[in-house]
Amino acid sequence: MIRAWLNRRIFSTGQRIAPKLGPLAVRQLGNCAYLGALMDRTHLATYQANLHKVMGYRPESSVLRAGMKSWARTYVEMLALPAWSRDDVLGRVVTVGERHLRTAMAGPGAVVALPHLGNWDLAGAWACLSGFPVTTVAENLGPKEFAAFTALRARLGMEVFAHDDPAVVGALVKAVRRGRLVCLLSDRDLARRGLPVTFAGHRVTMPSGPALVARRSGAVLLAAAARYVGDEMLVEISPPIPTRPGRDGLQAMTQDIADFFTASVRRAPADWHMLQPFFDLPQEDRSSEERCA
Repeated sequence: MIRAWLNRRIFSTGQRIAPKLGPLAVRQLGNCAYLGALMDRTHLATYQANLHKVMGYRPESSVLRAGMKSWARTYVEMLALPAWSRDDVLGRVVTVGERHLRTAMAGPGAVVALPHLGNWDLAGAWACLSGFPVTTVAENLGPKEFAAFTALRARLGMEVFAHDDPAVVGALVKAVRRGRLVCLLSDRDLARRGLPVTFAGHRVTMPSGPALVARRSGAVLLAAAARYVGDEMLVEISPPIPTRPGRDGLQAMTQDIADFFTASVRRAPADWHMLQPFFDLPQEDRSSEERCA
C-alpha cells in the first residue's frame, strides 16, 4: 500500500515537474538512477543478464550506466509529453520505413509490434499527430495506477486497454476496423501464455497478440523499434510481415517479430529497457522441452 501510494505521488509530481526539466537535469536524473540501481542490484543484474544473452558478451559498466540514463530520459519524456507542442513531438522523431505504415493505414490497417526500446510513448504521440490514432494495451498494475497512465496517454490521443481484460483481442480487432493503429509492446509475455520463439538464439515466449489481431482483422502486421540518436528519436518500421495460417503460422509471424527486435536491440543495447527477467521460460515450457529431449 505504501509503495503504491509513493509511486502515485512520484507520478503526479513528475507530471508537474518533468516539462520544466532541461537536458542537463535529465542526465543528472540518469546518474541518480544508475547509483540507485547499484545500491539495489536486482534490476541492474537482470538488465546485465538480458544484454549478455542478446549481445553475446557481458556488457561493461558504461553500457549499464547508459541504459539507466536512457531509462530515466524515457520516463521523464513520458511524463512531459502532454505539455509538448505538436512541433516538439514531430520535431524529435525521425522515421525509417514510414512508407510501410502509411501504405497499410491507407488500406486494411496496421498492427505494429514494438519492443521496450527507446520511448514508445513518444512514438505513439508521433503516430497520433501524424494522422494514425493509436490503440494500445498496458499492464494493469492496479486500478489507480492504470487510471493514471491511461489518462496520460489519452491526452496524447491514445486509447488504452488493460492487458488482463478478457475481451481485449476482440476490442483490438474492432479498433483496427475503426481505422485506428494498433500498437502493442511485444517483448514481454505478461500472461505467460505466449508462443515459444528464439530471441538472439535463446528460447523465450512472446505474446501472440500482434499476429493474432492482424490475422483476425485482416490488417498488415509490422514491427517497429525506437532508439535515441542525440536529441532525436529514430523509429524504424519493418516491411510487412507475411500472414500465415494456423498455430504454426502465428509462431512463424511472432518469430519474424523476434528477429526484428533482436537486430534492433543489438543496434542500441542501452535503449532496451528490459529490467525484468526475459529469457526464463515458464516451468511448463521447460518441462515440455525436457520431455522432447
